[in-house]
Amino acid sequence: MATKQRIVYGATTEWSTDGSTWANVPECKGLGVPTVEIEYQDATNFDSEGGYREYVAGLKDAGQITIPCGYTSAGYATAYGYMTAGTLVYFQTTLPLEEGQTTGDIFEFTGYVTPQLEQNEVGAIIAMNLAIRTSGAPTFTEGTAA
Repeated sequence: MATKQRIVYGATTEWSTDGSTWANVPECKGLGVPTVEIEYQDATNFDSEGGYREYVAGLKDAGQITIPCGYTSAGYATAYGYMTAGTLVYFQTTLPLEEGQTTGDIFEFTGYVTPQLEQNEVGAIIAMNLAIRTSGAPTFTEGTAA
């Protein structure tokens, strides 16, 4: 069977302040998709069998992610505006089509943005990262089959 792996080129990352009107994140260079971690609480007690610790699932956290971008004045200004206003930003990342798909997989999440310029040397492209503190549950929608 042929592989269905593909390169990132052709993916899109968009942002929005309302979750319905989207704009491309300017000069986006990489994927930023949250990884959910579950906090486990120690529930060990005198009756725990065999002297083993017992745990119960606690709260989930999608953590912090970074989306790498090329620097643009407008992109920085938008991100800086979101940061200073405390705006909860919606993000939507769509992957390139996998063989046999008519729409790509979509990851959506919300978070608070902090723009960060990279420490570049003479001759390097000015780069910027969007540091995002996620808030709430991310979602995944599998692309539709052809």
